[in-house]
Amino acid sequence: MRIGLAVANFVKKMTKEEDKQSRREFLHSVGDIGGTVAVYQAMISMGLMMPGEAEGAGLRNQWEARSNQLATETKPTVAVLGGGISGLCVGYELKKAGFPFFVVEARERPGGRSHTIRAGSIIDEVDSQQTCAFDSQEELYFNAGPARISQHHSNLLAYCRELEVPLQPLINDNRGAYIHNSAAFGGTPVRAREIITTMRGNITELLAKALNANTLNGDIGIDERSFVLDVLRDYGALNNNYKFTGSSRGGVVPGTGGLTPRQSIQPLNLNDFFFDTSVPFKVNFGESYNQAATMMQPVGGMDRIAYAFANQLKEELYYEAVVTAIRRTGSRVRIEGRLNGVEGAVEVDYAIVAMPPSVIRDIPNDFSLSTRNAIAEVEYAKPIKIAFQSPRFWEIEEQIYGGISWTDDEILQIWYPSGGFGQDTGIILGSYLFDGSHAINFANLGVEARKEFTLAAGEKVHPQYRQNLSQGISVAWAKVPYSLGGWAKSTPSPVLQQADGPFLFAGDHLTYLHGWQEGAVISSLNALNKLLDIMEA
Repeated sequence: MRIGLAVANFVKKMTKEEDKQSRREFLHSVGDIGGTVAVYQAMISMGLMMPGEAEGAGLRNQWEARSNQLATETKPTVAVLGGGISGLCVGYELKKAGFPFFVVEARERPGGRSHTIRAGSIIDEVDSQQTCAFDSQEELYFNAGPARISQHHSNLLAYCRELEVPLQPLINDNRGAYIHNSAAFGGTPVRAREIITTMRGNITELLAKALNANTLNGDIGIDERSFVLDVLRDYGALNNNYKFTGSSRGGVVPGTGGLTPRQSIQPLNLNDFFFDTSVPFKVNFGESYNQAATMMQPVGGMDRIAYAFANQLKEELYYEAVVTAIRRTGSRVRIEGRLNGVEGAVEVDYAIVAMPPSVIRDIPNDFSLSTRNAIAEVEYAKPIKIAFQSPRFWEIEEQIYGGISWTDDEILQIWYPSGGFGQDTGIILGSYLFDGSHAINFANLGVEARKEFTLAAGEKVHPQYRQNLSQGISVAWAKVPYSLGGWAKSTPSPVLQQADGPFLFAGDHLTYLHGWQEGAVISSLNALNKLLDIMEA
């Protein structure tokens, strides 16, 4: 892109094929049934991907080894389009390898969807603008985009170590948080530990009863029965008669367990669970592969990672640089656009397009028909989050430190901060909707109506909600320019994972880790290796 004259001057200075096909077909069928998470776990089980993402580490090792063998004069010029995590990672690696390149980002900040909201932050949506009015304190921030890093996202974690981004635990699952259903338990929020304990107790009691009645003889031999009964008794907190009568796992009567003996609270009524078929998902959410402890977050906000990358690219990263066309010129690339409002163009040897397909599809381009079709087919989720500043009543009055409460109301989730414990004020996430009609309807409310909607639903979980929460601010990602969505809902396109002449692509949408920064990093390393492939061809 001229990106203005400054950038133009900078630019100058299974081993058989049939086995692979059968695996591919199998993984597609898994994806049709269970989605991307199921495919990801299937690939690990099949040995196609290591839990620690050795695949990504291998891509980085390949890139470093191969790029180090190139003579400086043979390294082509590269335009990196997009300053999200993918584009920043590409730029960082290109710089270390000595390539002439630049990165353009349409916003005035790095990170793309990795956006941390603080006092004074401005949120632009296509039909509104908000300014964050949080107090200016270190712990008062809101991760509007990605907010979690899983322990097995080893490539992202490696960059955090390399770039010296300090991390802290993120409490994703808290059994002291609430599960709320307006039709169950008298509409009263119930601690997650109570529900988990009651579910396990009743289910294991049923299994023990069936085992003792010899109805499972075909599955469990007589010699195994005693062992299985012991497991059931311990797992479900059953008594010596294999009955569930309650357990302190679910909670204790207030005032007991200190100077007086601990008394377990009464177990919940199992019939109440039948009102909400989503309860198992909610209580087991923290056990899924990408959500299980230990989860992490950067100290001070998720955008610390983006800024750590950006600090390594001070001369190569251009903000407020809007791409308006991506063209071929012979075997090279011509990028057209605006830098700080000034129209211009620049030619380079290759372009790595690290923007979401939801944005790319509206930019005039000279991609092949198959590439354009693949871009058009990517559907994006429409998540929305809203956060408030508040005195930490959830800690003082309810002993909730981090984690998530769930409700059947249309706000779905309430997140509690995992840092700043004991401080007076914190940021509470009032709602996080992933996608679907509720998210769309919520996003279509005005910004003030979003706040009122959230407060009305949230006070069913916390009656003191309205009197404490203030300074609400929301982000509907489908309405955010240069994002237009949260993450891809479709499986990765094999077409976009390959080069299209001088064009290459990067982004979490090209992996089975949609919406995760680890996916963004892996796709970047793949694009860099594909760049070397076409250079060598």
